[in-house]
Amino acid sequence: MRKIKRLLFLFICIAVVIVAYEMIRYPIENNAASVQQHLRNWEHKESIDGSARITLQDFKRVDHSNTYIALFSIPGDKEGMAVLKQGWNKRLRIEVSTKMSNLVDYDDIHTNKGTYALFTGTNRSKQIERVKAALVHDTYTIDAVVPKSDYFVLYEKIPSHIKHPFPATTTLLDKAGDDITVKEFMDQELRE
Repeated sequence: MRKIKRLLFLFICIAVVIVAYEMIRYPIENNAASVQQHLRNWEHKESIDGSARITLQDFKRVDHSNTYIALFSIPGDKEGMAVLKQGWNKRLRIEVSTKMSNLVDYDDIHTNKGTYALFTGTNRSKQIERVKAALVHDTYTIDAVVPKSDYFVLYEKIPSHIKHPFPATTTLLDKAGDDITVKEFMDQELRE
């Protein structure tokens, strides 16, 4: 009887430690306000002036996977993107964040449901209708319709036979299907 009590006590202690570890490892509640606050703290570490006035612009789950994408802006600076992972406790943690270098950025993202093509960007002019990415090392093209919002996060599952989903040549297209990549980039530079 005494052995059973000790084993039960040991089992309970191990369970408490595991739950506590997961709560520490995945501290972010799964909502936009909590993500924005944690991004402010995360970016504050690298902020030169000691503040990070981040505004969360878009927050999406990639399909039904364990991966979320947060698109944010910092006043007087470029936009940024963060990749968050979900733990078994349904809470999130920030895996990586980066400042966006282009009007539209393309990347590949690995989730528990496979690899996805990821487009993050801005469309303040509302001229971008579609974005295309032609993979450099494979003969595969991703074509996505851009929403009529200032900021967007788009993703598409990449077939498993594609071995090199990155890098890709990205092209911005208008309503007529014309390439407006250079025009939109120049317009953005003039606005800044």
